[in-house]
Amino acid sequence: MKSSGLFPFMMLLALGTLAPWAVEGSEKSFKAGVCPPKKSAQCLRYEKPECQSDWQCLGKKRCCPDICGIKCLDPVDTPSPTRRKPGRCPLAYGQCMMLNPPNYCEMDGQCERDLKCCVGMCGKSCVSPVKA
Repeated sequence: MKSSGLFPFMMLLALGTLAPWAVEGSEKSFKAGVCPPKKSAQCLRYEKPECQSDWQCLGKKRCCPDICGIKCLDPVDTPSPTRRKPGRCPLAYGQCMMLNPPNYCEMDGQCERDLKCCVGMCGKSCVSPVKA
């Protein structure tokens, strides 16, 4: 039985559809830095949110509240970027299909609150630690 020439095409199409899902961060991971403080100003008209999570923002930008809505903004540094935080990084299952995936943090101190900078499926990002 001769194999169809359509099968390889369908496989590439399926991988192309799943690739963005596999590369994007999960809802529980964040990019380094913290959202900039909101400026004190009055908003005359609220705008439709640009994003719902950091992963919808390009590059290192974070999804942050702004004067008139939620926007992708450049983060500001955390107060102590070299501080090591307690807990262990969760295990990453799977492997990224992207060559040289971007790291969104390098050290725990770049992550807000109690989040740690951990290696995930596609590069490093800020995630909740596993209790030791």
